[in-house]
Amino acid sequence: MGALRDEHHNGWLMPSGTYSAAVYDDEWVEPETVSSVPAPAKIVSLRPTGFEAARTVGEHIRASTPVVMDLTEMDEAEAKRMVDFASGLVFGTQGGIERIARRVFLLTPADVEVMVIDRPLDDTGFYNQS
Repeated sequence: MGALRDEHHNGWLMPSGTYSAAVYDDEWVEPETVSSVPAPAKIVSLRPTGFEAARTVGEHIRASTPVVMDLTEMDEAEAKRMVDFASGLVFGTQGGIERIARRVFLLTPADVEVMVIDRPLDDTGFYNQS
């Protein structure tokens, strides 16, 4: 039995017959010790235009759904109000808030851990909305 050219696999050669799978009995292999944490089922992305979207943000966080909140279409006063609301929301639910970009925030419920690899240059802990 040879190999056939399969056009669906970008020219890779695929086996043309049925082959039995190799079975190895290795006594030295230990079970995997890394615990797997289930990923959240979904992440909601919102681009509110006014403070009336605060309720929607709160409902998603209470339902343990992470929210990406993009405030770029809000005026400065309402964006600050929304960040204040989100800060209180994640504090009350023991969640987290991370700034992703200017006026874009990731709100996470308590059961979601965010690993930040690259911190911003400003380590004051405050979010500058300007």
